Amino acid sequence: MHARKIVVLTSHVFLDGFRKASIHFVTRNWAAAGHDVFFTTVGHSGLSRFKQKARLEALRRTQGNRYAEIEPHLHAGAYLPPIHAFSTSNPLVNAMVKPLFALYGRYLPGFVAQKIKEADLVVVESGTPIVFVPLLRQLNPKAKLLYFCRDLLNSVGAAPYLCETEGRVIGSFDSICVPSRHLGEMLPPGGKVNFVPQGIEGAAFDKADVSPYPQGSRNAVAVGDMLFDQAAVEQMAAVAPEVTFHLFGIRWRGDVPSNIEVHGEKSFETLAAYIRHANIGLAPYKVNTSEVYLAESSLKLLQYGYCLLPVVLPDIIPVSRGNEITYSLDAANDWRAIIDTALGWPHDPSYRDGILSWEDVAAQTLDTVFPKQA
Repeated sequence: MHARKIVVLTSHVFLDGFRKASIHFVTRNWAAAGHDVFFTTVGHSGLSRFKQKARLEALRRTQGNRYAEIEPHLHAGAYLPPIHAFSTSNPLVNAMVKPLFALYGRYLPGFVAQKIKEADLVVVESGTPIVFVPLLRQLNPKAKLLYFCRDLLNSVGAAPYLCETEGRVIGSFDSICVPSRHLGEMLPPGGKVNFVPQGIEGAAFDKADVSPYPQGSRNAVAVGDMLFDQAAVEQMAAVAPEVTFHLFGIRWRGDVPSNIEVHGEKSFETLAAYIRHANIGLAPYKVNTSEVYLAESSLKLLQYGYCLLPVVLPDIIPVSRGNEITYSLDAANDWRAIIDTALGWPHDPSYRDGILSWEDVAAQTLDTVFPKQA
């Protein structure tokens, strides 16, 4: 194997106690394979104290405008200017920050720029990092450029400027890796799209053999706040007072019912035990037809499948694994019957069929830019 130098630009953070996404598992496996990886957090600044104060303080302490070694071959750092460009749901504010996005994308600090100049591969995750693509090509025209596209930008509330930029630069990438064929079909034209499914860190679930739940209790778990349908969960909780609903990485608005526990962001190791020992997995997406790619790209659905959980989700999302209990987004639902069905659903080992490891995903992703010689 030829060891590569890889720089990753992402809005995620590589910190203990904060949410892990597919980019974390892929980069960790690249490092484990001997590649030198520089995980670079962008899209944060002094402004982040108003929304993500704890995260910003942790970044400043350990990775602020520098790289720190996480483990052999894996370094993580954060570009933290005084202000940064950001997405909002307010059209007026989006128009006002458009010039800030353009300005933000023209500069990266020396500690990042130097690594990009030395890189064999630069990975850009969907979201704010897309603004840096023209600069990346200037800094290192010879490096391979990979778009690690996890979501449709419109679906996750990205600023119009980011959506426009994606359309302009999508042809610049040597490879675009998507976890859903449907997502790939919805991207702007002109890109070299490659389908690589999501994976599972099975060992974390296998090791989580101690249940965090009281003996004899019944528990449902929901992970992640993207397109989270609070009203659906409120209705489930109202009809099933004997079930405790555990929410991770989710902001709850208003009063919290007594059988709902809002845990905030937890480490993946902590979360693994809550998923493995739950009775039900929840995927309460508030989606439209353009967002059904979530069925293929959702990490939580794979995690629930690996842990043999029945999963409650909208019927608009195509079912495929055999553990889905669906409800309607448009019509009235018999929530008590849905919960009862989920509680009585078998925990079948076939739900794991076809799930890749993150080692598989990392290797397949790298093969799209550095194909193995036949």
